[in-house]
Amino acid sequence: MRFIETLRALPVSRQIMLVGAVLGVVLAMFFMVSGAMQERMALLYSGLDPVHAGEIIEELEQDGVPYEIKGEAIFIPESRRDSVRFNLASQGLPRQSVQGYELLDDINGFSITSEMYNAAYWRAKEGELTRTILAIPGIESARVHIGASLRSGFSRSQPAQTASVTLTSSNPLSASQAEAIQFLVALAVSGLNPEEVAVIDPSAGILAGPGIDKMEQPGVAAESQSVSLEQKIMRLLDARVGPGNARVSVSVDVSRDRRRTSEVVFDPRSRVVRNRTITDSSETSRGSSAGLTVASNLPQGEAAAPGSAPSTSDTSSSSETVSYEMNEIRTETESMPGEVERISIAVLLNEQALGIDLQAAGAATQIQRVVENFEQLIASGAGLDLSRGDTLTVELMPFQALPEADLIAAPSMVEQLMERYLWSGVQIILLGLVVIVLGLGVVRPLLAPKAREAEIGPDQDPLLPGAANAEQTDPFDYLRSYASERQDETAALLQDWLNKDEKVALNE
Repeated sequence: MRFIETLRALPVSRQIMLVGAVLGVVLAMFFMVSGAMQERMALLYSGLDPVHAGEIIEELEQDGVPYEIKGEAIFIPESRRDSVRFNLASQGLPRQSVQGYELLDDINGFSITSEMYNAAYWRAKEGELTRTILAIPGIESARVHIGASLRSGFSRSQPAQTASVTLTSSNPLSASQAEAIQFLVALAVSGLNPEEVAVIDPSAGILAGPGIDKMEQPGVAAESQSVSLEQKIMRLLDARVGPGNARVSVSVDVSRDRRRTSEVVFDPRSRVVRNRTITDSSETSRGSSAGLTVASNLPQGEAAAPGSAPSTSDTSSSSETVSYEMNEIRTETESMPGEVERISIAVLLNEQALGIDLQAAGAATQIQRVVENFEQLIASGAGLDLSRGDTLTVELMPFQALPEADLIAAPSMVEQLMERYLWSGVQIILLGLVVIVLGLGVVRPLLAPKAREAEIGPDQDPLLPGAANAEQTDPFDYLRSYASERQDETAALLQDWLNKDEKVALNE
């Protein structure tokens, strides 16, 4: 009741100021408490298509789940995230942007032609392959196109199957990964050869496909061989000096030219009779043994000269033809791009891990022997050919210890609590400060009455005869305390009042 009387005794301006201050305190407490008690938001889904994101938001609004949208991400309270995900999954949400065999679920066999069914089937096949490729780590987007051979039933020849895969990845794909995608698509489509599948990255170009020979990519071959040799050598060295005590660098020079060489070699010592031919011929000639006269030149019919007689001669000849066969060696050599021309290997070992005392006598000899052993081990493991020009360098040096700053320690319990509840604690502290400031700086001065001397002077108050009594608010309390402290003076004062009253009564 006294508080209400105090409020009524205040001027209207102070009452208005008091109401405003109280409302300000209440509003500040409300906003600060709501901010401190607000639950932490967690990621629900991100990177969804606008259509599927709209379906998720519509379902959240129907279920009354608060949410926030930040770019392409949807956030909901952390305590409800798992239950909401299970609820959405039971309804088939979020729907995948790439559709597969579910395209065939709504096909009615009575209202669709064979061409329409084939088109839907190949769309479903492309969708399923796209889903599988997107499941590969590092693949951000993918699209599969299958060149289906829709040949007529009267056609005798079947066109070749082809396919192409267009994808983007966070890291460049290697040749083996592109080949794996080729086999993935080829084995899913009947009659499709892996060589007929083109794998295309818009930023890197054609990774694999028809007309691209792997051996015609010397850079890829050199890189793969370098990595393989480094891994092989590191396994050998880790077993000897321990993990982290060896560094290996391999450089492989490969040929970028394509050569074809043909060579024919005959061996004359391997002569063998292949064919033998013998030819015999004989010839007979007739003539006269008489001398040459005028009569011998006369025409026929004329009488021969007396004394002439005929003569006969026989001639025979023989010939032999022999054909020989010799061994013939034909050699055709084709050098494809990617042939290794030179290998250079550099190995750095931590001499501290070898246990060699550099101050001991004969340390140099011991180091030389250790280096020779490592050189022999690495050369045998890498298959180096020194006649080809391969080089190997082994050095022993102390490794520098890693700074402690590079080692990241796991967060402690205090750090985790600070991370989770720091902002809430700051909000609560700010709330307390605001309430204290408003209460002590605004509300209390408004409720406290002003000093008496500001309203009436100390000389005008008959009960408070001095500045020391200016703060006295109740005259009865003041009189009571004055009488208890000065009993003699109080008794004399009362006696004086009584005597004055008697005199006044007698005079009347």
